[in-house]
Amino acid sequence: MNALEKALLIKELNILIDGLEHRSLSFFEIAKSKSRLTEIFGLCDEPIFQKQILKFKSHTQPEKAARDFAANTLYKLSFRGVFLQDSLLEKALYQNADAGWAILYHAQKGWQIWLIPTPNRTALVSEWGYLENIYHWMLAQQQIYSCLQTDHELKQHALLEHQRVKALTETDLNLLIDFIPEQNQTDIPDSLNQAIETLDPSQQIIAIDSKVQHDELHAALHPERPSVCNDHPQETLVSVTLTAQENNLAEKLAKNSVPQTLALKQYIAHIQPLDDANKPEQALYRLEILDAPEISQHVDLLLYGPNVQHWQQLPIYLAEQINSQGRFIKYLVLLGTENQMQAIRLIHLFTDPYQHQPSAIKEIFWHHLQDSFTHLETLFDSYSQKATLIWNIDSYTPFIPIQLIQAQKFIQFEESPADIQTPLLLLKERHKIRLIHGQNRLNLSRTESAYPYLLLDRHQGVSWQLIQTILTQLASPIDCYQLYEAIEKYLSD
Repeated sequence: MNALEKALLIKELNILIDGLEHRSLSFFEIAKSKSRLTEIFGLCDEPIFQKQILKFKSHTQPEKAARDFAANTLYKLSFRGVFLQDSLLEKALYQNADAGWAILYHAQKGWQIWLIPTPNRTALVSEWGYLENIYHWMLAQQQIYSCLQTDHELKQHALLEHQRVKALTETDLNLLIDFIPEQNQTDIPDSLNQAIETLDPSQQIIAIDSKVQHDELHAALHPERPSVCNDHPQETLVSVTLTAQENNLAEKLAKNSVPQTLALKQYIAHIQPLDDANKPEQALYRLEILDAPEISQHVDLLLYGPNVQHWQQLPIYLAEQINSQGRFIKYLVLLGTENQMQAIRLIHLFTDPYQHQPSAIKEIFWHHLQDSFTHLETLFDSYSQKATLIWNIDSYTPFIPIQLIQAQKFIQFEESPADIQTPLLLLKERHKIRLIHGQNRLNLSRTESAYPYLLLDRHQGVSWQLIQTILTQLASPIDCYQLYEAIEKYLSD
């Protein structure tokens, strides 16, 4: 096939794919286009067509397209697979928490890469997009963290490990052969004597070495992955048991005890064990401020005991707690943990017995929190503006205290029915936060302390005139996400 024929076929491919993506075709036209594409791919299996083939497979065989794409990267051996559920992806990815990456596919959103940046860290997650775009994102993270080894590097490591094991095996076998004749022969089974006699040392080495080579190469390229995560009742997999090191610290803590109180700026918090019957969990303590009992209405204060002496130098972890229906309960503040993985595990250890779960966990430092944790509104400000997100459930939406919202709708229109997960759509202007969409959601329950929300800002160029214009273009009843996306699209255009 000459260059002109290739160019014409590529042009035809682009036309066919564009038609499938952007035009309203009849079923007959769709079938005809796909049939023609299959014919072209049958004729052309050269590298010049791979990009077009990948784009087509992304529509017809998305999982296979992602697997084929990963197989042609430099990091095939670190790839954990393609998944349709993030819970299964996390289980596969965190089984070996040292390194790895995986792809999540969603029919409407596209693809997403999950990457472990450093050992025992929660995964970094790309935006949804095309395979090539999210792979470029992963390469950018690789430049920052150098977290993945290329296939060539892994194979070199496997070869060196095999050579080391081979040398050790030869030495051990020679020592064994020298040692056996000195033993009492009556203690050695006849079958073993016969086996030793029929093999000379070189044959013995070769026989064992062939097995060593296979086992060691397999072990190096496919390392045993210790189970570090247990299934969580919701989408996210998080271990809720303490590690051996934490158990040891807990036992020492039980012997040495912890202080009875802890100073939280002007407040004195009394340190109470969570569960007297479970010694390992004695490492986790509840903080109670008896002089201000109203604080416990909007936040649970927890302390990981082993680090009680230097907790102010460590990050603090903030979480939004929700019940099994997805309603906001209260915030959670955890002091004294050393890293993000430990914080995530301990927070689930606390919430699971109550059939609660964190919807998101953020990291903050004490100087940003010390003046704000005592009131729900100020704690919300610190959580939303000064804390860094490290973990969240799928389809996470943050919560806002009802006190901060001007709940009377400024523009009246018919809303679609709401459920517990439906967010409020809000507009921030000057020092007020006004309700755009969400009257039906508020009417579901007036007793909740905080509601899920999406926020627009006047500084983005959003005005009530713009909202009114967009409302006239949408069919009633109007869905919250539909209105939000229409405004976002207008702003981006």
